[in-house]
Amino acid sequence: MLSKLYGYMNSIHPLDDEIIREFDRCFEFIEVPKHHYLLREGDVCDYTYVLLKGLVRIFYIKDHEEISSLFIEAKYLFNSPDSYYSRTPGYTNIETLQPSKLARIHYNALQLMYKKFPTLNYVGRVITENYFVKSEERLYILRKQTAEERYSYLIEHYPSLIQSVPLKYISSYLGITCETLSRIRNRICK
Repeated sequence: MLSKLYGYMNSIHPLDDEIIREFDRCFEFIEVPKHHYLLREGDVCDYTYVLLKGLVRIFYIKDHEEISSLFIEAKYLFNSPDSYYSRTPGYTNIETLQPSKLARIHYNALQLMYKKFPTLNYVGRVITENYFVKSEERLYILRKQTAEERYSYLIEHYPSLIQSVPLKYISSYLGITCETLSRIRNRICK
């Protein structure tokens, strides 16, 4: 079930069989329904997840309003970096938008693997760097592009999200109102 993850990790640095066996032992597989919270604001994020099937939304709350910050599609790793790495209560919520199958590894188990297998430190660093590059990409888009450019970027780079994510979540992700998103969609569709 984790073959895509192992393939991705092997593309960064070859993993030996002992590392794969240890990962297989440490990962726990779970299935959760739609709208299940994997993490709530104020809790400590204890797991790094791999989404095997489904769709996940990461969001925070500002002035009683949910602001979507990231959507996770199958095969990607994720956690709540502010909480996971600092080991303190975080400000993000992680919710499934579809019934989902996930693999998760506890923070402590991963830290033990990093100690046991030093090459994993390199792999983990590259994965973390890629995550932060995507985060910076989103910040750049929000700061430098118009609302229409942001929506066009989403259509071009993440077309499946347009079909599977409710518009209210897309509008909050793009930093615009539902009404503005509706007008943009009408202009683009003409």
